Amino acid sequence: MRTILYYVEQIPNYPAHYHTVTAQVISAVVFILLLVLLVKIFTYICNKYLSRLVKFIKAERWFNALSEKRFFTALGIVIAAMAAIDFHPIFISEQVDWIATFMGKLTGVFVLLSFSYLGFTFLNTLDKLYGRNPKVPIKGLVQVFKIILFLATALFLISILMGRKPLYIITGLSALAAVFSLIFKDPILGFAASIQLTTNNLIKIGDWITVDSAGADGNILDISLTSVRVQNFDMTIVSVPTYDLISKPFKNWSGMYEAKARRIQRSILIDVDTVKFLDEEMLARLKKIELLKDYLEGKEKEIADYNQKHNVHENVINGRHLTNLGTFRHYAEEYLKSRPFITQADPSFTLMVRQLPPNAQGIPLEIYCFTNTTVWTQYESYQSDIFDHLFSVLPEFGLYAYQQPSGRNLSKLAK
Repeated sequence: MRTILYYVEQIPNYPAHYHTVTAQVISAVVFILLLVLLVKIFTYICNKYLSRLVKFIKAERWFNALSEKRFFTALGIVIAAMAAIDFHPIFISEQVDWIATFMGKLTGVFVLLSFSYLGFTFLNTLDKLYGRNPKVPIKGLVQVFKIILFLATALFLISILMGRKPLYIITGLSALAAVFSLIFKDPILGFAASIQLTTNNLIKIGDWITVDSAGADGNILDISLTSVRVQNFDMTIVSVPTYDLISKPFKNWSGMYEAKARRIQRSILIDVDTVKFLDEEMLARLKKIELLKDYLEGKEKEIADYNQKHNVHENVINGRHLTNLGTFRHYAEEYLKSRPFITQADPSFTLMVRQLPPNAQGIPLEIYCFTNTTVWTQYESYQSDIFDHLFSVLPEFGLYAYQQPSGRNLSKLAK
């Protein structure tokens, strides 16, 4: 500083009362040029040599992400900013208040923005590496930290420019809390929802989810702070607000894939008028079916012993008798057990054929089982094979599926 002032004083015909100001301005310009030079030097060193350290420890993925997001450049700027703090007293003195104040604020802003830039590049790196991680998608959390970092930077920036403590700024902004809460309503709700979704592992990228209220039925493409993008199976893309996945019901099919099994739950509506007891002719015919032979012989003996013990007379209403619907239900269970694609090893995968409460369309006979595949096309093929067979064998049991009359049926009646 003294050297610059000395040379300024040697300028001929230059007013003496401008010497100090001119020297300060020249010192400030030199300080800025030095800072620019330091930025170039340290960013070069960080990009060329510090990056080699990351390569040396065989962190290839980290190196590529850090380089792409300019983390090493940001680190070099931060080092230059720290050096600027040390050089500031050498070049900037308090002799001219307005220059000292201006350069002090300028240096403070530069240091603040350099650290903020470093923070953003690091968050971008995390987003690059783990933002689409199927297990723990952190994109929403990264966006939350970006908002926090942005707000903190803005707060300290205002504090530096106004020459006030951050607490004073916060107190002043508290009156605008209602306005901010309205403006940032979606990010605030998304922030709370993202934390719950991530910490509770409710969804992850690649999951198949169904959100009826949003018309979403497909795989998750992206999870951000305010929305979850879902690609439906018709290749359309739906954006579901993150908060909706907390406030409204949705279905996540990931458990199905983890279990490697998918449920079949579908009913056959049996015409009530076709339900009856088995007569001798039908019983003899059904005994020829391999899946029913042992069952019918055992049941026939069991029922005969019971009726004899209780002295049941010839009236079919008295005692116990086999029905065609009960026999078909057992056949359907045995048929399911005989299929290699039906899971039976784990008792948690229930296999049963049951009657549901009758309704105006007949008696629903529900098939409930699990296939050993989650591949959609295979699952649908297996399910179709099961019901193709069951519909085909219904007449063998004297049963018919309910079907509402159509024009074809009515035309036959007319004849």
